[in-house]
This record gives sequence, C-alpha cells and structure tokens, in this order.
Amino acid sequence: MKHDGVGQFVGHFMDKLIPGQRSGKTRNHCTGRGLLVAMAMSFVVISVSDGYADDQLQELPKPFHKTTPPLFQEWNFDQSASNGLPNGFTQATGGSPGEGGWSVKEDASAPSRPRLMEQRLHCGEGWCYQLLVAEGVEVEYVDLSVRIKLNLGTPSGQAGLAYGIQDDKNFYAVVVEPKTNEVVAYVVKDGHPTELARESLIPQPSDWHSLRIQRSTIISKEFTEIFFDHHLTINVYDQSFRNGKLGLVAMGDGGFLFDNLRAMELMANRPLSRPSAY
Repeated sequence: MKHDGVGQFVGHFMDKLIPGQRSGKTRNHCTGRGLLVAMAMSFVVISVSDGYADDQLQELPKPFHKTTPPLFQEWNFDQSASNGLPNGFTQATGGSPGEGGWSVKEDASAPSRPRLMEQRLHCGEGWCYQLLVAEGVEVEYVDLSVRIKLNLGTPSGQAGLAYGIQDDKNFYAVVVEPKTNEVVAYVVKDGHPTELARESLIPQPSDWHSLRIQRSTIISKEFTEIFFDHHLTINVYDQSFRNGKLGLVAMGDGGFLFDNLRAMELMANRPLSRPSAY
C-alpha cells in the first residue's frame, strides 16, 4: 500500500464517518472523534511506512512437548534370574577399586517375594561407590522410593537412591548410614561427593524401611524432599543436574537389601508440561 493511497483512504473514510467535519456547524462536536480516527489511521500509515506489511511473517518456534507417556514404573526384581544383575539395569563403579556388587537373591523376607536385590561392597583402601542404573529411564522431576534393609552384619557404609544420573561420575545420591543412624544427601561431580545435607534418624522397629525422594520445582526453584519411614527429614536445594537416569547407590563398606524400587514422574509448573503419573 503506497502513502498517497493511504492518504486518500483516510480522507474518504473521515468524510463518510463524520460528514459534518468540514462544516462549521458540527466541527466542534466531532473534533474529538475525528482526532481519534486520525490517530488510528496515522498508526496504520506508520506501520506501512516501516515496511512491516512487506515483510514475510515467520512462524514462532514450537514449544517443546514430550509425547511419551509419563513414567510410572516399579521394579521388584522377581522376573530376573538369581545371582546376577537384574533385567534392565547396568552397574557402574567409582572411586578406589572395590570388591562385591549387585546381585538378585531369593529371600522369604522380601516385601515382594520371592526375589530382591542384594548389594555388598568392600572398598579396601580409600573410598568407593557402586551404582545400579535403570536403562531407558530419564526424567527431571520424579517421586522415587525403595524398600531397604540395613542390618546385614555390621555395615559401616551407606546405601540408598541415585537420581539425576548423568554418567558414572555425576549424579545425586540420598543414602542411609546405619552406623550413625543418619540420612545424607550428596551431589557427586567428577566422581567426588559433596555433602548437601545430613539429618539424624530414629528408625522404626522393623527390618525393612522406606527411603523416598520427591524432586520438584516451585516458581523456578528446584528442591528435593527426602523422606525416611514416611517422615520428611531433609529439604535439598541444588540445580547441578536436570534430566537424568535413576537407580540405586552404595558407598563404602557394607551390605544392604533392596526391594520395590518405584519411580513416578511428577508434573512441573511449566507451560505445556505433562500431567503427573498418578
């Protein structure tokens, strides 16, 4: 659209809309209305003169939106053969060389009989850890829990949940330390753990206990709530890792039993986020 054409259109439009504009009789009555029309049409002229109408409109980037269903999965290890790694899991190690590892065992005391996961680790000199990582599972906000039996001999190590796993040297760990009756939260970077929080526990008089984390976000603030035997014990605020894999972890010398590892993806408060898994 050319400027001359726009000017003729504005003049013609004003003559039609307020025909008394050019006569003395109604000029004062229509002055305010005519001014508004003139301002509106001048905006059109400015927009056209800037060449906006001649530019080709570009489609905005489409927002990222997952199409896979939210994660809702439980591993009770009953479908895996005894004396080996469970189906769908891989083992990773870090720190000094250690002995032992993860193994499926039959146990009549298992919360979900007949099998469970056993972990025995001896680090020798120095400090070591071992991960058991679920394959094909990667989430950001998650409700992760496991049943855990602590008293195998006299364990001096720590064991529990791992999440936000980037690789075998970078992940979060929430572990129980039976020797001190404490739950400890770590962030492990380049294979070196940094303690984020620690809290004393009073375990229930039972062989089996419950360890659970809920990682979520409120107003872009990342936090993890840690529960032991259904009681909230620690809040952790750390944004080192986002999406990551899930699994179990053991640190130092000790022996532990696990069963009913459960993961549920949580809903984020972000636009177009997926619904939670429950």
